[in-house]
Amino acid sequence: MPFYARMIKSSKQTTKLQTAKMVANRSLDQWLALLEVKHNKKIDLGLSRIQQVYKHCIKDKIATTIFTVAGTNGKGSTVAILSAICQQAGYKVGEFTSPHILSFNERIRINSVNASDKDIIAAFEIIDKNLNGVSLSYFEYATLAAFIIFAQQGLDIAILEVGLGGRLDSVNAIDTDCAIITTIDIDHTSWLGDNRESIGFEKAGIMRKNTPIIYGDDDCPQSIINHAKNIGAKLISSDVFDQKKYHKPNLRGQYQYKNAATAIAAIKAIKSLNINRAHINAGLQNIQLDGRLQLISNNPQIYVDVAHNKQAAKSLQQWLSNNLVKGKTIAVFAVLADKLAIDWLHLFTDSIDCWCISSVDSPRALPRQQLLQQLADNAQLLVSFETITEAFTAAKSMLEIDHDRIIVFGSFYTVSAVMGIQ
Repeated sequence: MPFYARMIKSSKQTTKLQTAKMVANRSLDQWLALLEVKHNKKIDLGLSRIQQVYKHCIKDKIATTIFTVAGTNGKGSTVAILSAICQQAGYKVGEFTSPHILSFNERIRINSVNASDKDIIAAFEIIDKNLNGVSLSYFEYATLAAFIIFAQQGLDIAILEVGLGGRLDSVNAIDTDCAIITTIDIDHTSWLGDNRESIGFEKAGIMRKNTPIIYGDDDCPQSIINHAKNIGAKLISSDVFDQKKYHKPNLRGQYQYKNAATAIAAIKAIKSLNINRAHINAGLQNIQLDGRLQLISNNPQIYVDVAHNKQAAKSLQQWLSNNLVKGKTIAVFAVLADKLAIDWLHLFTDSIDCWCISSVDSPRALPRQQLLQQLADNAQLLVSFETITEAFTAAKSMLEIDHDRIIVFGSFYTVSAVMGIQ
């Protein structure tokens, strides 16, 4: 071989070694930054890509029993309640949820402990080695990483929260033993449709033949009823929460009774699980969940809530009205443009005395000027800030500590920004 040819070959081998070393030394933050730009679409629904890669990464079922949870609101709460109860019964439980609030690791949990950077990085490396030319989105990487970690852990139970919709969501790449649909309302209309029937159909896609499907709300869309009948799934409506039989969930909000009843119905639907009333009551007292009417400061009172659509806004407003304070309620608020806030901001006219608004750090953010216009007729006092941090700082400066409270809401981004500095 001529000298120059040997030099070229040697250079290519050195480049490959350097690339391999760079990949091996990549931190989790570096991985996540790469995944943000690696795929050509932020949201890219469909199962073919993830299924192609999945079959090369995982050979066995990721857990003995799998629950898949879809719904407009209440998914995260239902996952947390279900997990807490199952853990009290001695089961090893994995949870996959999204989005995260402070750390990506929150998305993948084993017995309520976040997955380590090391385990997530190892899972990403496995995925990368098995792509075979397939391009995966950020969420597909996250979902597959959870599946890989769960498969390695020897789980009794895996609880998977759908990211968007259900039928074409990455989580739906594997079969469930029990499907759960918490609620159906209008959200993500660009992807799921603009009415409850079309949204219900998309979420019904998580059902499987001869398995239970739990519906956790009133007025089940006909599309869900029809799909269950067409494929031979057993549709079960959750009961009203029995307050004489079960302890009150350790989460704020009347709607958490519904989520608890939904989780209990799912447990009862899987006959192989050995879970009794004592386990359920212990679980209801030990739910771990951030960002759902969470009190992050007692004096002054500061609550954070990820409410970001009309249905969730109604629930939050009800709680504020039922839990009054002597003084002012000050909102720190920022929202995404596609959440149609103009349709529900008026709900808070009598519940919020002052709004400190900003924009979230996202391309989908509703600009402050538009939010100002939307709130103009509904806000008693309205102040705009460059950042959520500035809005929160200003809100705290307005407080009379013994009488007032702050409620931070509008999106996961809003809650994340405040919890990151509090």
